[in-house]
Amino acid sequence: MKKKVKLRRIPRKKNHRIPKPGTAPGHYAFDTGEKPRLLFFSYNENEFKRQEAVSLIEVHKHIVTEPNYKHWLQIIGYGNTAFFNELKELFVIHPLELEDVLSGHARPKLEVHLGKVFDISRLLSYAEDLSLVDEQFSLFYQDNWLISLQEKESACFDPLYERMARPGTFMRSSPSFYLYYSITDAIIDNYFPLTDSVESRLMQIEEELFDKPSRVHLNEIQLIRRDLLSMRKTITAEKENLAELIRNMDADAQLRFGLYLKDAFEHCVYIQELIDSQKEIAFSLIDVYLSSQNNRMSEVMKVLTIITTIFIPLSFIAGIYGMNFASKSTEGEPLPLNMPELYWPNGYLFVLGLMVLIVVGQLIFFRRKGWI
Repeated sequence: MKKKVKLRRIPRKKNHRIPKPGTAPGHYAFDTGEKPRLLFFSYNENEFKRQEAVSLIEVHKHIVTEPNYKHWLQIIGYGNTAFFNELKELFVIHPLELEDVLSGHARPKLEVHLGKVFDISRLLSYAEDLSLVDEQFSLFYQDNWLISLQEKESACFDPLYERMARPGTFMRSSPSFYLYYSITDAIIDNYFPLTDSVESRLMQIEEELFDKPSRVHLNEIQLIRRDLLSMRKTITAEKENLAELIRNMDADAQLRFGLYLKDAFEHCVYIQELIDSQKEIAFSLIDVYLSSQNNRMSEVMKVLTIITTIFIPLSFIAGIYGMNFASKSTEGEPLPLNMPELYWPNGYLFVLGLMVLIVVGQLIFFRRKGWI
């Protein structure tokens, strides 16, 4: 038995941490009431360490005292203003960049300032109720360390953890730039399950539209189109980020990792094409829905027209015999032309039989014409 599409509800947008109008640029003040989780990775070709860091000072000490390691600090959750003030001081981060990080709604972008790369991406995923979850992922990269910030942990980075932990991988022997590329590539590849999910839902809707179209399908198609619009906007920005990164690479990095970045760029182009084709399918499904509704209306109107046509001659006969003409004149003389059938012994049965013959004759005629 086919599973029917259920109407999704559009979730309310979260209130982002946007400063009030007129606030000085680079200002941020907030308190989530929760302590952020600091997931810290350090590795080189021979060793791999993963730990839950206690403080930013501890992380900074490891980065300074272990320059032969590549370090990745994942900050999951945002904490409060004091935490980000400490982050700004220890890692020399500009207040405007932290303002973008904490806003939660920044468009994907890439900036290079004083040898530090600041990258914002969007992590898209589907929740259990099929609503599109759009979370911000911010990243700082410099020399041998990366710092990423996100509100919730994402499963798309699990393969990266395994590659870092496994000895002999290309990641373990490569500079930290390859880790930065791998994170970006994981975010981009995360779009493929999204497009697969959209495609399967569109195919399911298409099957049900030919079976029994309903208003629920139209609502679902509109929500899918809205999701595709969000996905198209973010993947376009990610493609622009990669193009900017490729332009800013030095000759050595271009030689070693240029092909990897171009491959990720091609993935963005392919995802764009998938989204565009699915948008066209969604538009065509709306046309299918409207056509099916019009066909259904036409069938209903055809049935009603046939019923009306059948009853027209019957109403005509009933109207004639419903006229009360006198059988005799005022002088008592008979009037033979004034509906003599009214006085036949079997006149009633004769009229009923005539009506039945007319109905049968009409149905035979409609059938031969192919109207029913």
